[in-house]
Amino acid sequence: MVSIGDKSLQQRLEKALERSSRENSDAMEKLSSGSVFTRLDPRPSERALAEGLSQKIRGLSAAKRNINDAVSLLQTADSSMQQINDMIMRMKEINVAATNTTINDHERNFLFIEYQALHDEIQRVAETTVFNGVPILNGDSEDAPERLIFRVGDPVLDDSSNNEDDINTIVFEGLRDVVATPNGLGLQSAADFLSGQSMEEGISVNDAKDLMAATDENFATAYDQALGTLSTMRAVYGGMQARMQRALDYTDVLSENLSAARSTIADTDYASEVARLASSRVLMQAGTAVLAQSGFTSSLSVTLLNSLFN
Repeated sequence: MVSIGDKSLQQRLEKALERSSRENSDAMEKLSSGSVFTRLDPRPSERALAEGLSQKIRGLSAAKRNINDAVSLLQTADSSMQQINDMIMRMKEINVAATNTTINDHERNFLFIEYQALHDEIQRVAETTVFNGVPILNGDSEDAPERLIFRVGDPVLDDSSNNEDDINTIVFEGLRDVVATPNGLGLQSAADFLSGQSMEEGISVNDAKDLMAATDENFATAYDQALGTLSTMRAVYGGMQARMQRALDYTDVLSENLSAARSTIADTDYASEVARLASSRVLMQAGTAVLAQSGFTSSLSVTLLNSLFN
């Protein structure tokens, strides 16, 4: 017959064993999931803070993709303008050579065949430089938008502005003003000279000089004027690209810091939990052994032993 003292001891042993079992289960769940939030240890306030940080981090990830897409668009425009720049310089070389009287009208005709080919290529590049359906070098196109809007973060209203603008959107204005076609750059075509005159007749020096003339008196040639216009466009795109790159750097740093903060709150401390797991297992084994030796029912002992190894 079991005495009252024996029953009290058994109850204390059962509670201690149950507590060790919960510790073991909780430590195992934290180690397997990598999260400190478990059924036995929900930590609601810390979970709410961690979830808020997770939402912020995911928003920054989406913003980072937006910024990278914007940088890709701007780089596409700049690389195309570099090609146009090179072709304009070659056209200037041709035109300068064509205004020299050391070559005759017939030979001058050959020079302007290349000139016209480059003229047509500039037109093609300007019209076909498109990023996801958006013409970025031909503002005269019907598909060209008035502006591009790049979102670089969650909506934040600027209280200092009367319009309460969202300061996490970067607006690229004046896209229709970017016209890198020969006409937009002030470059004349030589097609009329080539088609209106025979190969024997050629092109005169005066016609070559007319092609070189700039419409703006501040420039020596039409090519200098075209390069100046193109450089202005490239400066606009380059300035926007520099800003987007800084926005990307900021987003990376902020995301890294928020991820570190969330990890501190929500991620499992593996060293601590491994130690807690080992400690709980030792206590479970000791408690089971003591209960087995205290005359506890064999069926309960078997159950406790099974729970130890499961």
